[in-house]
Amino acid sequence: MKFVHVSDFHLGKKLKTIRGDLELDFYSPLKQVKEIIDEVCPNFVFICGDVFHHKNHSADVEEMFIEFLINIYDYVDFIFIISGNHDNEKRLYNFSLFNKFLSKGQKIFIYTSVDLMNDVKYEKVSPFNVGEVDVVVLPFLEYKLALNAFYNLDIPKEFAYSFVYSSIMKNFLQKSKGKFKFLLGHMYVENSVLGNTEARNYINDSYYVRLGDIDESFVYVALGHVHKFQKIGPRNIYYSGSIIPLDFGENFDHGIIVGQIVNNFPKIEFIKLNYKEFITIRESKNIFDEIEKNKDKFIKVIYSSLDYEILEKIAKFDNVIKLQKEIIEEKKNLERSTDELIDPFDVVKMYQRYYEIEKK
Repeated sequence: MKFVHVSDFHLGKKLKTIRGDLELDFYSPLKQVKEIIDEVCPNFVFICGDVFHHKNHSADVEEMFIEFLINIYDYVDFIFIISGNHDNEKRLYNFSLFNKFLSKGQKIFIYTSVDLMNDVKYEKVSPFNVGEVDVVVLPFLEYKLALNAFYNLDIPKEFAYSFVYSSIMKNFLQKSKGKFKFLLGHMYVENSVLGNTEARNYINDSYYVRLGDIDESFVYVALGHVHKFQKIGPRNIYYSGSIIPLDFGENFDHGIIVGQIVNNFPKIEFIKLNYKEFITIRESKNIFDEIEKNKDKFIKVIYSSLDYEILEKIAKFDNVIKLQKEIIEEKKNLERSTDELIDPFDVVKMYQRYYEIEKK
């Protein structure tokens, strides 16, 4: 049994640069993913959320993903897609219509947070079953569900989000009869190593899922949300990471996971894709040589004392897309006796001091 695990395409992502918005190249990496799938001919392709970067993505971006699905359709038995925090659930779900256009049976399974909430509400939660395989799908869930658990079930706030995922997971597993159980999730699991571009409003201490809350019966856990490829803990829990770097600060390998179940255990291979890298160069005497040497990469230049003429020359290089001035703060030693310190909550004293300074 073979599978391909991908996530966090973020199709349509643009970067703010010194020349305006820069459209990232997704055609080349998607073509590489397609070629790998063609060669492997997996039973399953798992796409673990954040297919698109914007909820209101353009028709061109949508067409790119449609083309990708059409290109891999004949080389895979089943395609499972879950929604991430960036995805528009309704528009993503519409891709399941391709089952009617491309095949007589159902090959594409799409599951969003809207689907999950409806299934929970009507007690219809059940894994997707394909022969001996059960696929449990957990798309990204908003924090308000965790607040529900915190206020109504008296669950400690820091564990509430994890509790919600764990409870839903148990509901899925109660209906599971397959020999091999896969979990697809778009979530932030504890001990994950982050890059610098993940949205911190969705990846923080409020949104994390504890390792102990992920059931041990899964033969493989395919995760999305974190952009760095990594294995979490001693079990078979993996992030495939994003298929390309999405900004500066993601200077680690990007690609996809190809796996095979052998003797009830997954053999995993991470395949790095080819893409244009992002690097940061700091101000130096050899800065022009450094830029020339890295013409095949996107460059951000950090400077502190370069004059306008030099910056103008640097900006003429096509591969330099960001200039960032480093601000060095000078610390002033202010000797103040303790009786001069003002309680910030004492508003009266604060205003008195303000007017004394103004008089001087």
